[in-house]
Amino acid sequence: MAVNGEWRRALLYLGGSMGPLGTFVMLPMIPELRTTYSVTTAQIGWSLWCYLLPFAGLLLVSGTIADRWGRSRILRPAIALYAVATAGCAIAPSYLWFLVARVAQGSMNAFITPLLLAALTEAVAASGVGRIVGRYAAGQALGQLTAPILGGLSADVNWRLAFLATAVVGAAIAALMPNPADAGAGAASPTQTLGAPPRLRTLIRRPVMLLAATALLSALGPIGSRVLVSLSSRDVIELTGFRTGLLLFAGGAAGMAAAPLWGIVLDRWGGRQASTVAIAVCSGLVALLPAARSAWTLAVIWFVAGAATQTVVVSFQSLASVAAPDNRAGALSFTLSHRFAGHAVGSVVWLPVFTISPTFAYLASAGIGVLAVVTVLASGLNTREHR
Repeated sequence: MAVNGEWRRALLYLGGSMGPLGTFVMLPMIPELRTTYSVTTAQIGWSLWCYLLPFAGLLLVSGTIADRWGRSRILRPAIALYAVATAGCAIAPSYLWFLVARVAQGSMNAFITPLLLAALTEAVAASGVGRIVGRYAAGQALGQLTAPILGGLSADVNWRLAFLATAVVGAAIAALMPNPADAGAGAASPTQTLGAPPRLRTLIRRPVMLLAATALLSALGPIGSRVLVSLSSRDVIELTGFRTGLLLFAGGAAGMAAAPLWGIVLDRWGGRQASTVAIAVCSGLVALLPAARSAWTLAVIWFVAGAATQTVVVSFQSLASVAAPDNRAGALSFTLSHRFAGHAVGSVVWLPVFTISPTFAYLASAGIGVLAVVTVLASGLNTREHR
């Protein structure tokens, strides 16, 4: 079936939901995974690590590779293989095979997320980047929104169903996905024009490196708190998988609503000021989470904090889109790589800490946000300067 006009662009936005969906669908089902594979909470952290580490590593080069070889040659096959890897998670007979499938998932996602975002922002003036990134972040928030509900429902029935459903969605998107150029998203890469092909060394600049540090610290710290919230819900307050999914859904819904609105604010304030405010507010809200002793209190705080986490993501992705104009996709993938490296490290650091002291895990996570504020200011980047 032909897919035209705005529907083509909408599919590109929808493709942004695949990464968060694959990442967060497992959070409400941690107890079920522990039981199925006879592993500890700390060992479950490795399933996040195995997804996020290859994702982060390949993001260092995926954008630049795509700009050299052409996004249209890579994007659809990457989504299709992502769907296959997700189905592998569903049928994994042992924890080792589950981890292998998670590695494959993360590897393929490295060729999805930055390519979609670069395609959407390529032909947009800097003054409108915030709105485009905000809409794309809303697509990512859609994945975060549906993942906990899908994961929570499956946890109460059979956790494997969540991965099967995600694989079906991925296969459908791959089948309908247009070439970026067909969506009117400015998809032509430098190798498809008269310019010289981009090189990785164009990213080794002080502003880009400091922005990457901001993304890493933010993910290791406040915006990575979703995992801790899921553990609080299941292991401390002892909610069911579905109710945990609903609680995480609340934060995802708030993030989805906040992302495009924050994009408008970002275009008015500029990326530097918007990033500083977003990180500071998000860190403060995460510091309040240990005070939640009931499901309702946790849900209310996470609802607001969930919105704040998405404003942080919108902010540094907007800065990344103008950080290296001669290698836009490379700068985006480089920054995203550091973000997900932070998530990967956080998954193996905070889960064991949480089992000892949930309060310390939250407060330490919030405290790292202070360092992220310092690095984003030191980068000197600001979208307003590119108007």
